[in-house]
Amino acid sequence: MTKMGRYKQLNVHLLEVTMVALFFLVADCRLHNGRRLTKIPTVKLERQIEQVTMSNGFGNITLSIPDGHVTSISYGGVQNLLDTQNSEDNRGYWDIIWNNTGPQTTRKKILGTSFEVIIENENQTEISFKRTWNASQSNESPLKIDKRFIMLRDTPGFYTYTIVERLEGWPHSYIQNLRIVFKLQQDMFNYMSVSDERQRFMPTAEDRENGKVLDYKEAVLLTSPTNSNLTGEVDDKYFYASDNKDGKVYGWVSNTNPPLGFWIINPSNEYRTGGPLRQDLTTHVGPTVLSVSVSTHYAGEDLAIKFQHGETWKKVIGPVFVYLNSDPSAKENPSILWNDAKKRMNKEVASWPYEFPVSKDYIKSNQRGTVRGQLLVHDRFISKKHEPASNAYIGLAPPGQAGSWQRENKGYQFWTKTDSNGNFVIENVISSTYDLYATVSGFIGDYKYESDVHVMSGDDIQLGNLVYEPPRKGATIWEIGVPDRTAAEFFIPNPPPQFKVHKYKNNSESKFRQYGLWKQYSVLYPENDLVYNVETGNYSRDWFYAHVTRKIGNNTYNATTWKIIFDLANVDDSSNYTLQLALAAAHESELQVRVNDEKAQEPHFTTGYMGGSNAIARHGIHGLYWYRSIGIQGNLIVKGTNTIFLTQINGSHSLSRSHATMSNGIANVTLSIPDGLITSISYCGINNLLATQNVEKDRGYWDVFWNHTTSRRARKKFLENSFEIIMDNENQAEISFKSTWNTSQSDELPLNSDIRFVMLRDTPGFYTYAIFERLEGWPLVDIENLRVVFKLQQDMFHYMAISDERQRIMPMPVDRETGKVLEYKEAVLLTNPTNPDLTGEVDDKYFYANDNKDDRVHGWVGADPPVGFWMIIPSDEFRTGGPYKQDLTTHVGPTVLSVFVSRHYAGDDLVIKFQQGEPWKKVIGPVFLYLNSNASAMDDPTVLWDDAKKRMNQEVASWPYDFPVSEDYIKSNQRGTVTGQLFVNDSTTTLVPASNSYIGLAPPGDVGSWQRENKGYQFWTKADACGNFAIENVIPGTYNLYATVPGTIGDYIYTSDVEVTPGCTIGLGSMVYNPPRNGATLWEIGVPDRTAAEFFIPTPPTQFNAHVYQNNSESIFRQYGLWEQYSVLYPENDLIYNVGTSNYSKDWFFAHVTRNIGNKTYEATTWKIIFNLECVVDSAANYTLQLALAAAQGAKLQVRFNDEKVVEPHFTTGKIGGDNAIARHGIHGLYWLHNIIVCGNLLLNGTNTIFLTQAIATNPFQGVMYDYIRFEGPHQ
Repeated sequence: MTKMGRYKQLNVHLLEVTMVALFFLVADCRLHNGRRLTKIPTVKLERQIEQVTMSNGFGNITLSIPDGHVTSISYGGVQNLLDTQNSEDNRGYWDIIWNNTGPQTTRKKILGTSFEVIIENENQTEISFKRTWNASQSNESPLKIDKRFIMLRDTPGFYTYTIVERLEGWPHSYIQNLRIVFKLQQDMFNYMSVSDERQRFMPTAEDRENGKVLDYKEAVLLTSPTNSNLTGEVDDKYFYASDNKDGKVYGWVSNTNPPLGFWIINPSNEYRTGGPLRQDLTTHVGPTVLSVSVSTHYAGEDLAIKFQHGETWKKVIGPVFVYLNSDPSAKENPSILWNDAKKRMNKEVASWPYEFPVSKDYIKSNQRGTVRGQLLVHDRFISKKHEPASNAYIGLAPPGQAGSWQRENKGYQFWTKTDSNGNFVIENVISSTYDLYATVSGFIGDYKYESDVHVMSGDDIQLGNLVYEPPRKGATIWEIGVPDRTAAEFFIPNPPPQFKVHKYKNNSESKFRQYGLWKQYSVLYPENDLVYNVETGNYSRDWFYAHVTRKIGNNTYNATTWKIIFDLANVDDSSNYTLQLALAAAHESELQVRVNDEKAQEPHFTTGYMGGSNAIARHGIHGLYWYRSIGIQGNLIVKGTNTIFLTQINGSHSLSRSHATMSNGIANVTLSIPDGLITSISYCGINNLLATQNVEKDRGYWDVFWNHTTSRRARKKFLENSFEIIMDNENQAEISFKSTWNTSQSDELPLNSDIRFVMLRDTPGFYTYAIFERLEGWPLVDIENLRVVFKLQQDMFHYMAISDERQRIMPMPVDRETGKVLEYKEAVLLTNPTNPDLTGEVDDKYFYANDNKDDRVHGWVGADPPVGFWMIIPSDEFRTGGPYKQDLTTHVGPTVLSVFVSRHYAGDDLVIKFQQGEPWKKVIGPVFLYLNSNASAMDDPTVLWDDAKKRMNQEVASWPYDFPVSEDYIKSNQRGTVTGQLFVNDSTTTLVPASNSYIGLAPPGDVGSWQRENKGYQFWTKADACGNFAIENVIPGTYNLYATVPGTIGDYIYTSDVEVTPGCTIGLGSMVYNPPRNGATLWEIGVPDRTAAEFFIPTPPTQFNAHVYQNNSESIFRQYGLWEQYSVLYPENDLIYNVGTSNYSKDWFFAHVTRNIGNKTYEATTWKIIFNLECVVDSAANYTLQLALAAAQGAKLQVRFNDEKVVEPHFTTGKIGGDNAIARHGIHGLYWLHNIIVCGNLLLNGTNTIFLTQAIATNPFQGVMYDYIRFEGPHQ
């Protein structure tokens, strides 16, 4: 070492000695003489190659470079308060538990990779340790982190905070824990304080090593502790947890002379997750002190931060203050230092937000706002008055459902407590958009303000008087407990006698902060479970604090069923009663409720599998709050003695492993785990609306019809391989069933699927949607059909409704089995139906198809009790083919469908064909399964149909929904609007509005390509009488604007692409559609409306009874065998149409089909159009035949002019079509428009004939349907 090196090193040591000496002088003057030094020491920074030291005359803090670990804290003459037995990187540090959504979590200390001095002057030093992330660091949490440490002048301690950030495009990941940790000298710190009551001399780390580990590793029985007074006690770090609202200061006191205090002060909870009632660790044997900002403790996975791929995020955690103090008198009374630390805590809280952090990401007070108001409670069954919500917790948190704040983990939260009059002031709120929430002691549920609260810098927002109306359906008949979100009022037993109780002074928490309390249930109730008699029971004595399983030996446990017995003098069996059920915690459990029938196979209510708080084992007395409002039909209640059975099925039970149940007090939906199949839907006292005669996997499911383009087609149900609870609170449950494809699964569809189910509070039914994705590089594949299916109870549901007109009593499945299959398997003649009125009818699922534009609701009505099961499709944006695409809705089974992708009424044009390597992602749904009931529907099922229509209108008006959790589902504030006005300019008329036209946005393509588009989203609306339109809620993207106008041929396309961005409103102004036309109309047949409905539709063959609906034009063509009637009407000679004398509604057959000539042999048919041209034909001019087809199936249409025998037709379509609309009673399929140029020399002065030949004739269904034919004069 050089002389200069030694000289520098000596200076450093001298500096340390000087600071220590100076400290004693300062401490002595302040604590004993009450005098202040005339000169306060300045803050200094000393940097070496591998470490940096900050000092301010009170003490020093040394950190490693560039890691940013706290290696030394010197204070009170002690060179290092941290545990020098540990390596330098294991003394003071920030760390994180994370994973990349896989099963394995990783705890890692956060290591900086760069060091920077942010500010250095005599009053303040702030230093930074940063790390960033890139894709090569797959073993690191994808976070950009900036750890900061601050030392101020005249401040005994230091501050630390961190800025965490994710950038766009970074991969998905979970954060389960984020904290700062300090490990103190083991032989120095032995007295711990968490609150005024919870203070004690602690065991040592060695005591734990020598003890006996109990049911989990954190709990250790002290068998030979250093302090013999602790023998027989249990040590467990969870004894010392605190609610966020209470965990403002805690720490340790040393046994040195003078005693030293080491304290964590959390001056604000704004950066901690889960709100004020969230519990977390504070300190524990080590001695260790923590400040936890993110964790799953007392909450489970709900509080893990789950980042989606590409999701951006930034948050400032802290600053927290590490406070150091000392007082010789604390030798006899350590609480002296605790009391001083409390005073300092109050000072820090009053100083929040701090003014000194340098980072611009830390928001100062002048950039914040204030929200104030008064909260009142109105429980109409208690008082007509509005009473103050005194001492309520009220706060601002990111927007969500009522109560969502307790599961919120990404944003900031700002809470306060109301005064005795319900007044509140929430100060220092960071600018953003929030919801205002509250929880009021003494009342169930959660309050949420009706509107978002937008806070800006400097705002002082006055919300005025707010009223919380707690959930209630009727007057209280009886109640158990106190609604305070804890179980503290119930019976808490003494711990098992082998464990010595550590009691704190005057602390109620000492009752439940004991190990093994849950074990006492099996002691108190060894065989028979708890029975609570409402009349005589006392919940503080007779209601065990936790509904747990019963141990029956050898680590085996049984479910337990508690009974609540009560008497009712009078019962109204036509009314509904309500059981309000508020849970203070849940862990891997399922609570089932049965009323007066313990043996009922299906419970009247179940929570489904829920919870991960582990509060029972961790002595928490509460975890996350769960509230359920359970409707109980009056016919389940009896006059006299009633019993409610509460069964807790443990999370390890096979039912919990294999099924998940969502329930909201109106309905239960049970799904298999991990497959995601719907096995049961209970409603209105009916255990299962689904077909219980089917195996569980054949009741409700999503399925797909696909192939690899070379192999055989396969229909497969989506059987997922992982299950996850996405959201579970009192207002909403959302669960996910996922599968991920990889190249080893060559026999599986190369598609990632995430199928979701959502149940909302006070909503009679549930929602389902799915996110499908292909990644780059995946193999080619075709998807022909994608749908969700529900199969209902056969003996219950008999009445089907699709529209106001198409409603009927349906055949039974057995009727089809005993019937006669006709030309194709779907069509069956009912020869001996259960209902004799249906004898001779044909049943065919294609009778019940609908256009997308008309299919918003369809379903079935069951009897006794009358129950409706309805599929509501609130939007067409996720369906293929546009508004005119037809598809199945429902059919005999009884079966209800929602079809999202299919080739029905379209053919291969609507098959999704993915090329090799093509990526894709799309959200399908949500669709809503609506359940309703009304006793009057027993005589008139349309009552339930009318109600379902009302609900459908409500769902459509709510689109896009705001509740789906997936970030792939685009909410309304992320969408745009396109407006304009469309006119039609047909050269033979004046400019007219395109009234009632369908106008839409679809992926870019050619004119009319929207009807064959099958991968993207489409957004359609109907223009008003003036041609004005507004297409709302459009997902950002690039589109073409298309339109189809009734009364005109062809399709409109806007000249430019339309770029939709979030929040935009694009005004396109006036647009003009010039429909195809080359000359004046000489004659026309039909109406240009894209269907063949205006033409002649015969009655069906006489051997089939037609089912006629009331006032429904569709009943004319929704009949079997109409195509056969062509051969009956035209047995030898084909159709001839005379322009001028013929009437297309009588003389033009609806479908140009083949002729049956016997023995399943068919021949081509040629129709003739005869017309006169009285004017002189210009042989040098061109005429035009506009030929619009409404459908085509395996056809080749040839057109000849005045010469039927010419070998080469003057025009041919070639072989076209696969929509099968003729056989499937569709009256239209895909639309085809042919603009046929006719040379004048082909025409004659006088009588002319056009020959239309459908040339392919191998089966009865080949042919075309015409929409409209127009002959135009010479081109103009």
